[in-house]
Amino acid sequence: MAKKILLHTCCVSCLSFVHKKLAEKNFEPVVFYYNPSVQGKIEYLNRLKDVEHYCQNEKLEIIIPEYDEPEFFKPIEPWQDPKSLKFVNDKNRFRRKRCEFCYELRLRKTAEVAKRKKIKCFSTTLLVSPYQDHEFIDYIASEISKNFEIEFIYDDWRKGYWQGRNYGRTHKFMIPSYCGCAFSVAERMLE
Repeated sequence: MAKKILLHTCCVSCLSFVHKKLAEKNFEPVVFYYNPSVQGKIEYLNRLKDVEHYCQNEKLEIIIPEYDEPEFFKPIEPWQDPKSLKFVNDKNRFRRKRCEFCYELRLRKTAEVAKRKKIKCFSTTLLVSPYQDHEFIDYIASEISKNFEIEFIYDDWRKGYWQGRNYGRTHKFMIPSYCGCAFSVAERMLE
């Protein structure tokens, strides 16, 4: 019998590869679409629509908490004023701090829900992306797992990044070109 795992999910491109890899290891993912960091309700809903469609086709259970964008911005509000953005000279330091906060927010909520639903382990599709900080994700998720007394499953799925994107393309799903937060949108526009 497959072991349930609560899988924090950001988009179908990442989910499609990770779902298959977890199934190979006898895990049954319960998809957790929790992404208050995604900028704008339209972007959030477009990603969600694809994830719901995928889950329906694959017969996966999905949990969708209410979209609460202020939950992401509240702790970093002082940094929203461009004049107070001291990261202009040290962009990478600011990016690292806000990304670390975002990882922690989403993984903590995933662990909370897993504990409440009596699911004994959790993971995240963020681990398929070569653009995410795997070392920090593993570190913070391991700390969170100790606090909630549930197991964090780490796997380096980066080799499947392009397979997931190709899956998205061939199945006519949206393929995000940025993580979703307002800061990554701004950075993408400046590049």
